Amino acid sequence: MKALVVGDIIEDIVVMPIGQVQSNTDNESKLVATSGGSAANFAVWLATLQIETHLFARVGKGDGKKFAAEFKAKNVIAHLQEDQVLSTGRIVVLINGDNRTFFTDRGANQNLEVGVMPVEAFGDFLYISGYTVLSIGTEGTQKLMAMAKAHGMVTVCDPGSASFIRDYGAKYFLEAIEGADAIFPNLEEAQALTGEESPTRVADALHEKFPLVVVTLGKDGAYVRNPTTAELVPGVAAKVVDPTGAGDAFAAMFMRTILDGDVKAAEAARVACEFAAEAMEVIGGQPDSAESN
Repeated sequence: MKALVVGDIIEDIVVMPIGQVQSNTDNESKLVATSGGSAANFAVWLATLQIETHLFARVGKGDGKKFAAEFKAKNVIAHLQEDQVLSTGRIVVLINGDNRTFFTDRGANQNLEVGVMPVEAFGDFLYISGYTVLSIGTEGTQKLMAMAKAHGMVTVCDPGSASFIRDYGAKYFLEAIEGADAIFPNLEEAQALTGEESPTRVADALHEKFPLVVVTLGKDGAYVRNPTTAELVPGVAAKVVDPTGAGDAFAAMFMRTILDGDVKAAEAARVACEFAAEAMEVIGGQPDSAESN
C-alpha cells in the first residue's frame, strides 16, 4: 500500500501549564518543541503502520535537508519545496486538559505549489489536509484530486480548522474538495461546513456530497456515515497527555484498516479509536519514531 500526503509542515511549541493559568504574569509551564502539521502528523502515523508514505509540502529556505532527514528517520519519504521568502510554519499549542488552543503562523505552507507532483508518489490514496485547500485554492485542489483520480487513487480530506473554514467560506471549501471519496472532520469542523449541530445531522448533510463521512468526536468516539452505515462508535478511555495529533492518528489507522481488507467502516473506526487513544498519551502530534504498532 502506498499513500501520497499533501499539506502542511509546522514547527510546534507545545505549552502545558502547571497549575491555574494567570493573566498578566508568569505561569510555570512545560514547553516542548516538536514537529507538527496536520499532513505531516498523518504521514508519520501512517508510516508506523507499514505504509509507504510520501509527503509533499513546503518549508522555509534552508530547512529542506533538515526536515527531509527527520522524516526519513520516521520512514516518510518527503518531497519538499523551499520558500525563498517565508519561513517554515510555526504554531504555539496551549494545552488545557482535552482542549487545545492554537496560535498559528502558517509561513511557507501558504505558498505550496502542486502543479508538478512526483510520479513515484502516486499510489493507493491521496490525503489532503484542509490547510492545503487554503494554500492552493479550489482550482489547485481540484487539479490535485484529478491527478490522483487519473492514477486510480482514493481521495481523502481532513478539513482542518473550523475557524479557517469559516474564514474561507463553507460553500467555497466544499466546492474545493468536491469529488473526495472520504472526509474526516471533527464535530466543530463538520458544523462549520453544514450549519447543522448534532453528529447525526452533520454526517447526513455531508454524506449528500461525500460517499464516506467520519465525524470524530474526541473522547466520545466517532460517527460513521456511508451508504450502508450510520453508526456512533464509542471512544476508548485514554490517559490524556496531549490530544494534538489524535485525529490524524485516527484517520491514518482508519485508512490503513479500511483499505487493507474486507473491513466495514464501523469496525475500522473502532480500531482507529483505540489507536487515537494511544496517540493522546504522547506529547506532540507525532510519535517519536516510525516503529510498527
